[in-house]
Amino acid sequence: MRLRTKIHRVRLGRDEHRVITVVRQAAGAFLHTSPGALSMDLHLDRQGAEDLATVWALAARSRRSLIHLPLRANTGPVGLPDVPPEDRLDLLLVHHSLGFPPSRWKEVRARLGAGTPHTVDLPVTDFPPEDAEPSYADSRDRIRFAGAAHTLVVTGSATAFRRTGAYFHGLSREAPGWSFGWRPGVHYCITLTHEHWGSPHAAKGVPSRLHVAYAHRWRAE
Repeated sequence: MRLRTKIHRVRLGRDEHRVITVVRQAAGAFLHTSPGALSMDLHLDRQGAEDLATVWALAARSRRSLIHLPLRANTGPVGLPDVPPEDRLDLLLVHHSLGFPPSRWKEVRARLGAGTPHTVDLPVTDFPPEDAEPSYADSRDRIRFAGAAHTLVVTGSATAFRRTGAYFHGLSREAPGWSFGWRPGVHYCITLTHEHWGSPHAAKGVPSRLHVAYAHRWRAE
């Protein structure tokens, strides 16, 4: 699994933050929410699903970095109603050991600069077998959602990121075999929830479910 990225170092007061921003070429990923909605929606084509799997694996390995995936400028799949700019979201993955407050993300993002190009190669063996039974013996092995500056912030341990990343990896392999793309009520999807991963609640004001749907037909730029 390969991603082109840029590495940034941002200093805020006494703290320095290392940010890895994914340089996206494919437009096949679109994340959004709606006022009052119970879930967030992430639409992916095959390349988008592969990218997300790689991003999740990178978050599992990069315990000292913020993993930033800009998505707000992307278009959505065919059949999706227009989503206003204020409901579109970027994605940020954070290892829980950093203790990074999502409220600081807007300030960090504003100071990213040009960054240093870097290519990431990760093996698919980073993901557990599909039939592996999850264990919640450690309360840190869970993902949590928070929102900040039009960004979905996902926090978790390396184990949590590997487990959820396996779902994206499976989507990239299984969903393209379906004869249809995305349309309301008829689509191939997975859902990541706080309850499923052991955390009872999302942050205040943030939907508790991430609905991930496959879409092979994408709008033109």
